[in-house]
Amino acid sequence: MKRLRYFLGLFLLLSIETFAQKLTTLSPYVEKQSQYYVNITKVELTNDYTILYFTLDFNTAARPRSLEDIILGNRTTPDIIEIDPNCRLYEPGNASRKFRFIKAEGIPVAPQTRKIYQGDVVKFVVYFERLDPGIEEFDMYEGQDQGTRKFWNYFGVHIRNPKRPLPKKQPVPEPKNAEPPVVAEAPKETPLPTEPKKESAPQLVTLRGTVIDAKTKQPIAAKITYLLPGGDNGLDSMQLSASSGRFKLNLDAGNKYAYVATAKGHFPTSGAFDLTQAKGGQEVENEIVLNPVAVGEAITLNNIYFDISKFDLLPSSFAEMDRLTQLMRENPNMEIKVEGHTDNLGDFDKNVELSQNRANAVKKYLVSKGIDAQRIEAKGLGPTRPVTKGTSESERRRNRRVEFVVVKM
Repeated sequence: MKRLRYFLGLFLLLSIETFAQKLTTLSPYVEKQSQYYVNITKVELTNDYTILYFTLDFNTAARPRSLEDIILGNRTTPDIIEIDPNCRLYEPGNASRKFRFIKAEGIPVAPQTRKIYQGDVVKFVVYFERLDPGIEEFDMYEGQDQGTRKFWNYFGVHIRNPKRPLPKKQPVPEPKNAEPPVVAEAPKETPLPTEPKKESAPQLVTLRGTVIDAKTKQPIAAKITYLLPGGDNGLDSMQLSASSGRFKLNLDAGNKYAYVATAKGHFPTSGAFDLTQAKGGQEVENEIVLNPVAVGEAITLNNIYFDISKFDLLPSSFAEMDRLTQLMRENPNMEIKVEGHTDNLGDFDKNVELSQNRANAVKKYLVSKGIDAQRIEAKGLGPTRPVTKGTSESERRRNRRVEFVVVKM
């Protein structure tokens, strides 16, 4: 009877303790998510984990049924799901605070996969490291879409997570067994515990900046996605919303962060926050300029690369080309003229021919991505329209460029 009472008491103690150690947010508010058919239904915080509960409804995500599927009676072409073990949680705007993936239940971890079909509803759970108390908004970043492979990213997930830490787990007493008493040995002198070495905190730099319109020079509302060193994960990504055009970030000194800035009605631009020479505690100013998309506007594609005297697009150009592709998809009535330019070194006719071939290469890439060829005119202008008449290599480099002009919106 006593043993039964003991175990009942132990059960109540564990139940109360477990309840006290969990903070639960049902249907958390999510500001933005990359795939609308996979929703976070609950976030649970324990002493050890941040636990995200998901529901995937493939009724809304499935592709239209093909004629073959209809004839054969197939439900639809299957899709593949998995969770990338390199996914992370982040505190928005603070790159130094990230929380790693631990495990998943109900979904395979890559490279393992699972097939799903139209009509399937999948519920799964993903465990991450425990968010620090006080972080009541976080981002989950899994990766950048790669062809048909779509990643699940969530930005601005709001939860309850007060600064007051959760109670520490108490050791559970073991039941007393009726055994002969143990003769105690003489107490040994216990050495004083040595204080563990404290890891030096990362030196943070405060980065303040403004996103401005290239024409009006006024701040504009924008989104900034920036990449940060991710340890064993290579690169991770975070997203920042600058609703007023102004932004503030706390980043690690000594790093270089690549970014892409986007705003409605403007062509995206990319660059880098270079903090390699900055010191902890320092404040750094940065300005990002976006070109408006309007009829008659000429916009330079800054990240288009070719080998010397050649016209095949290098792979490092694809990200910039994909941004232009997306812009034309978002504006289905837009027509553009792609213009190739060279410097004035070498034979004039050969330079014109090279610039024409480079403009053609840009058009060919856009068409390969599904953009109608009738919406794109390619024109090679050689050295006839320099942006600078200087003779230094850096100035000649500015003249070797590809631009697009908006002809119709």
